Amino acid sequence: MTAVALETSSRTPSIAVSAGESLRERALSAQRAHASDLLPALDALLGELGVRPSSIEQVVVGTGPGSYTGLRAGIATALGLARASGAALRGVPSLEALAWGELAPGEACSVVLDARAGELYFASYRREAGEVTALQAPRVVAASEIESLFEAGIPLFADEGAAALVRAAGRDDVRLVEGIVPRAQALLELGRLQLARHGPQEPREIEPLYLRAFAARQRRR
Repeated sequence: MTAVALETSSRTPSIAVSAGESLRERALSAQRAHASDLLPALDALLGELGVRPSSIEQVVVGTGPGSYTGLRAGIATALGLARASGAALRGVPSLEALAWGELAPGEACSVVLDARAGELYFASYRREAGEVTALQAPRVVAASEIESLFEAGIPLFADEGAAALVRAAGRDDVRLVEGIVPRAQALLELGRLQLARHGPQEPREIEPLYLRAFAARQRRR
């Protein structure tokens, strides 16, 4: 069984490939365009494992929330891979994958990521033996509301931008864990469990979790 996961919601996207008992994960450069790097990186990982693209049987893609451009590139690539190989397809919310990768069964966490424009993505989860349960569904909050997100007794996972805001709040009672972003390996693990439990999704069911309206940038003349 060869399976691929594409996690492109953050500024540091990653790809994971498993073939039999072997697994490889590769982080992509935050300085380059996701769309131009995804397929070359995937091809390199497949080559390391000695498998061909036509052997891919499962494709998992992170659906966000996160970078609009990154999510579009990741989902489009996943759809193309599944169509070309006939692989089973599954979309998984990126923050669920983050919680899966960082927690042990029975543990809970909150997640806060920089959404830019003075806003944050926030959610809370509990990891069970074979799934992740949302305690608070993902939503967008204003950065000024960050203190209302703190919850005693559970860790607060944050990327670099959000962690800076938490530190600025000056709260010593927050179990802040910095530099955490969704990763493809955890996405692959959770996605394969969901494929086994719920089956594949149709391409039309894979949609990015934007959480807010897209704001187009106007090019300066």
